[in-house]
Amino acid sequence: MEGNLATETFFIGGSAQPGTVFGCMDSGYSSDSDEDSKTTGLMGMNRGSLSFVTQMGLPKFSYCISGHDASGVLLLGGATLPWLGPLHYTPLVKATTSLPYFDRVAYTVQLEGIKVSEKLLQLPKSVFVPDHTGAGQTMVDSGTQFTFLLGSVYTALKNEFSLQTKGLLTPLDDPNFVFQGAMDLCYKVPASGASSLPALPAVTLVFDGAEMVVSGERLLYEVQDVRKGNDSVFCFTFGNSDLLGIEAYVIGHHHQQNVWMEFDLVNSRVGFTDTSCELASQRLRMTP
Repeated sequence: MEGNLATETFFIGGSAQPGTVFGCMDSGYSSDSDEDSKTTGLMGMNRGSLSFVTQMGLPKFSYCISGHDASGVLLLGGATLPWLGPLHYTPLVKATTSLPYFDRVAYTVQLEGIKVSEKLLQLPKSVFVPDHTGAGQTMVDSGTQFTFLLGSVYTALKNEFSLQTKGLLTPLDDPNFVFQGAMDLCYKVPASGASSLPALPAVTLVFDGAEMVVSGERLLYEVQDVRKGNDSVFCFTFGNSDLLGIEAYVIGHHHQQNVWMEFDLVNSRVGFTDTSCELASQRLRMTP
């Protein structure tokens, strides 16, 4: 990414914020050229000093990411939304000291366990706690597509999901195929695609005080332009972060689709609840 750094006065809700730092991109690149062509800019929403959230002094913000190409929502500040279900909150975690592998500007929460259907994976709680270097933190990230887990946890989830879907799904059985370098649990699905997927066991991410349920179409992702005979290829939407060289758990935006996500910075917590983001957009009169 290349460009210039500049300052200008930004106006949010009628309030002026002079001296706001922003960048003007001359060029940029990501792994998805189709998405690059649609992108008009990037808004930094983390906890860093130059992020939009920090510079605007926002006490709270929310977003709702729609599936497919439907409209989503970005709400700056707080609001009372009577049509929105109760939010389930989990505390934000901060590092008290500087650690080499702990990202201090990320939105970090405490993952405590994972369930497949209602079966809790038998893992020691220590695997979810950052170690003395900061490795092993759990980040909620709208800029990452899928969810990635440390190797031992990913393997346990992969094995249990495979066991519970035996006879429901047809494994790809191609050891050389790894989607996006970290997702090696893939299946052959008749060409009719997602509509032909059977009912699958939900995967529940258990956080401190809240649970996020991943179910239905969010569990499998169709790999574009890859076929095995007459079948499409779908991959499990959890990946192995060890294969990417990432020493962390990352909750990506695919698993946040049709989930209202609230980042309450004053009370240092993240809240979420399932909803239709397209309907939320219509209720907020953000779409025709």
